Amino acid sequence: MVLLTSVALGLLARYFGLSLGDAGATMELASERMELRLILLINNLGTWGIPAILALWLTFRAKWTAAAGLVRPRRPKLIGNSILVFLFGIPLVALAAYLNLQLDLPEWMVQSEDEGNALLANVLRIESGKELLVALLTVAVVPAVAEELMFRGLLQGQLLRRVMSETAAIWAAAAIFSAIHLEFAGFFPRLLLGALLGYSYRWTGSLWLPLLLHFLFNGLQVINTYVAGEFVPDTEMDARLGTLLAAGAISLLIVLYLGYRNERQLRFAVPAQSDRR
Repeated sequence: MVLLTSVALGLLARYFGLSLGDAGATMELASERMELRLILLINNLGTWGIPAILALWLTFRAKWTAAAGLVRPRRPKLIGNSILVFLFGIPLVALAAYLNLQLDLPEWMVQSEDEGNALLANVLRIESGKELLVALLTVAVVPAVAEELMFRGLLQGQLLRRVMSETAAIWAAAAIFSAIHLEFAGFFPRLLLGALLGYSYRWTGSLWLPLLLHFLFNGLQVINTYVAGEFVPDTEMDARLGTLLAAGAISLLIVLYLGYRNERQLRFAVPAQSDRR
């Protein structure tokens, strides 16, 4: 499937006259940017979404949606706390981003990060309402659906939990989720985001919540860039370490407290029928 996707992307790029190797070059024409977004959208679907659905369907057939976690929350009382954990975890993610940037990365990692930022700058260069909608579809909607199906629904929920504890599966899936982006200057903050999404899946028993949180996180970045009128890479953080440390410490305490409450409620909750697998 990945090979077929690569071939399809190459053919599409050739049809549109785009060079994927030069996708980071500034694109002045809206039509070029729209074509780039289409290619990235297809890449996300073909690399993560469709393979995840296919694997789940081949294994579970008509029950694949339930196996993926696309069900009503089994523990609706934990939805509120799960959302709060994600929101209060953002300052901790910001601190991790700052500390990650202080690492002395190898040249090839830095180059990979620069290429990713240049590509994203084109995707998020938005000069019309139509471009905004397509950017939201490309950066927020499709990645949220495709990546959550692959990394939380299939990898964490079905594969890893069969060979390790559920907690270990959350962090292992989050590490793979972060590494697979090949943007190592943001590895640790993306690892934390993946873990927060993984815990929201664990606590609610439904993939819909991490899917929604993933969409909102990416979507707000798109809208913020559109409103600001320019794309600012994560590698250009303008924040004081003292402020980040204070906010991160408070964030960590709140996340640990709320997480403890969720784990405690989960431990004493009567398991849903589908949890007894």
